[in-house]
Amino acid sequence: MFFKLVYPAPLSEPIGTRDSTVYLLKTLHIAGLDFYNDFGIGRKILRVISFSYNIFYLPLSFPINYKIHFSQFPPDLLLQSLQLCLNTWCFSIKFFTLSILKERFEMANKCFDELDVYCVTPEEKRKVRVTVATINKLYLIFGIVYFLYATSTLVDGLFHDRVPYNTYYPFIDWRLDRRQLYIQSFVEYFTVGYAIFVATATDSYPVIYVAALRTHILMLKDRIVRLGEANNEANADPDNIFKSLVECIKAHRTMLNFCDTIRPIISGTIFAQFIICGSILGIVMINMVLFADQSTRFGIVTYVMAVLLQTFPLCFYCNAIVDDCNDLADSLFHSAWWMQDKRYQSTALQFLQKLQQPITFTAMNIFTINLATNINVAKFAFTVYAIASGMNLDEKLQLQDSGADTP
Repeated sequence: MFFKLVYPAPLSEPIGTRDSTVYLLKTLHIAGLDFYNDFGIGRKILRVISFSYNIFYLPLSFPINYKIHFSQFPPDLLLQSLQLCLNTWCFSIKFFTLSILKERFEMANKCFDELDVYCVTPEEKRKVRVTVATINKLYLIFGIVYFLYATSTLVDGLFHDRVPYNTYYPFIDWRLDRRQLYIQSFVEYFTVGYAIFVATATDSYPVIYVAALRTHILMLKDRIVRLGEANNEANADPDNIFKSLVECIKAHRTMLNFCDTIRPIISGTIFAQFIICGSILGIVMINMVLFADQSTRFGIVTYVMAVLLQTFPLCFYCNAIVDDCNDLADSLFHSAWWMQDKRYQSTALQFLQKLQQPITFTAMNIFTINLATNINVAKFAFTVYAIASGMNLDEKLQLQDSGADTP
């Protein structure tokens, strides 16, 4: 059953944290990024087509279209096409990055397998199952929002007698007659729709892995709290308490290994996303406020939701992880470690020193991925809109459009 993983599985079923990435990895497999299970000539041909379209043809089709038909673009259609053009450039960068570093996903899943070993209580196993269901629901939310954008753009394009995405096809010109309009509209819907389907994976993988990591950080915090409760018990076995401390240290080291594994992928792709996201949102604001009509605004709203999904959830979880890491250090400090022998005390102090360095993620070691950076991206969008308003861009584009329509 395809949607089985969106519901928490019972404890009797073998479920691990890696199951939160099932939908993600299946999408990447369809996109041709699963090199290790790429058997058969047909599969290889499909992979070549997927790579050629996603990395080369789609991002280049917009500039080609501007070069040939720029004078025929009305302002709202030009801005709508431009925002998608910027996003496809970012998508091609992310797709190429994942094609190079995809093996790190399996390495990260092996770290999840190691972390699952420390989940021994029924409550911890239940939390893992709830996390798997929640993350898979989050992935489906990405898919639903992206599907809404693709479909609403198609409907709006047909309603206004224009194509939805304005990509370039050498043997089709939708401006000639209605038949070619319908042909190009549905060709675009399925080809660009395929890229949008793949984008659900390239855009959602950071938040999927980081959200799963946060669950294990919270469970580690609970184990450290229980460690403090055991230290306060008079009849507690010192050897068992020390063994529990060592297991906490091993779990934390596995988390750090996981971060070292996943950081190179997140760093490059989210950097490109931050750079382009502000410009995209600025163009969206200009189009929505100055040019778009009521029917077009619904598609723009779904597009804004899709763009915000690319950065906000990840920034939220990265912020939460920093706070959780600070709570880890506080929990260990208050765990009555001073009541144990010197071996325990020295180990706890070294662990405490390590916990005082919170887990953070950066974009190319330039931007720290957190809510503050996300807010700055939104501010940049307002800056783009303010500059356009100050230049009277709406009047200039409308004047240019009316001049192009004049025989």
